[in-house]
Amino acid sequence: MAPIPQDLGTALLNAFGGHNTFGVLLDMLALVSFAIPTVVRGAKIPFAKALPYLGVFSLVLGIVSISTGLANNGTDEPYAAAQWLGVVLAGHNPYVYPVTTTYTQFQLYPPPYFQTLHSTAPFVYLPVSMLFVIPGGGTGFKFFALSAWAGTLYLLRKQPWGALVWASPIMALLAAQGFNDPLPIFFLTLALVPPLPRTASKASEYAALGMKQFAPVVMVIYYFARRKWVHIGLTLLVTFLILLPFVLWGPASEVLCTGFLLPTHSCPSSYPLPESLYVHWNYYLWPVWLGALFGPRLFQWARGPEGLPHFSWASARIRTSREGRLRRSRQVGALLLAYLHWWFHPLLGRRTARAAAGAGAPLRSVLPEEDPFGDWPPR
Repeated sequence: MAPIPQDLGTALLNAFGGHNTFGVLLDMLALVSFAIPTVVRGAKIPFAKALPYLGVFSLVLGIVSISTGLANNGTDEPYAAAQWLGVVLAGHNPYVYPVTTTYTQFQLYPPPYFQTLHSTAPFVYLPVSMLFVIPGGGTGFKFFALSAWAGTLYLLRKQPWGALVWASPIMALLAAQGFNDPLPIFFLTLALVPPLPRTASKASEYAALGMKQFAPVVMVIYYFARRKWVHIGLTLLVTFLILLPFVLWGPASEVLCTGFLLPTHSCPSSYPLPESLYVHWNYYLWPVWLGALFGPRLFQWARGPEGLPHFSWASARIRTSREGRLRRSRQVGALLLAYLHWWFHPLLGRRTARAAAGAGAPLRSVLPEEDPFGDWPPR
């Protein structure tokens, strides 16, 4: 699919120095979401007070964008979404049967007008995405994607730092375009944020694995980071089994190409790197969501009994201030180094903690007493 069509308006793109520069600017706007908690803290506004106002503002912005077409229709995904199940029911393999989608896009420059765009492509996501046939066509799917963004925000509400990041107006506008990324993100959040029962959590995770290729990649990295080797195998197996009926339907090489984005001899990849990293600006929903969800968790782990020995080891190798504290700019490096130390020496933390307790000299952290990812002001 084409999140930023080539004919978006050459005059508009030239104003930014070219097509690639425009895409990079959109990507940077998405990553600016991480600065929102810092701005709120600098304004001395409690996180708990700012969150509902920011969330409602972003939600209304998304609704206005969908309803008016302003800053909208950046992709054909919502318009194509309702067609794929019909292709299957008609007896065609959607991974090899291209569909033409027609939609309009509001252009600000040259003088405002609606331009009709066309895209022709086979299905390039994972099969579960076909099941989301939403009433109302493209507009209905946009509201559905925006609802998934809002649902993820609700699940993150007890993590105020991450919730503020995800409540960014840019994230809401991305969801309002009708990208399908908010759907697997919502299901993965449902699986990873307590207190969903284990069975329901796994069902939500497996559903997400069959929606978009980023979901299994994220879960493989997640389990690799936690040294959960069996879960890595299960993730890959479930993902392949979901796609297997279409591989058997064939031709297998083309299905594998479009389903797993694998460049085979008969079907070269349509997502070349690094261009796709700045042309497909919906991709940046994923790093923002990952940072919002796991940033606070890594900090809390470093302050806890399991992570503190590793963080103490890491901080001893990074220069501190005269007061013996790590500057904010060096805390991130120390956290990552501590995690890598745990990954290669997972049992060392427990042994070190027991030894320190036996010697009567408990380990101390050079992290600030105030949690930068927690609520502000501290409760």
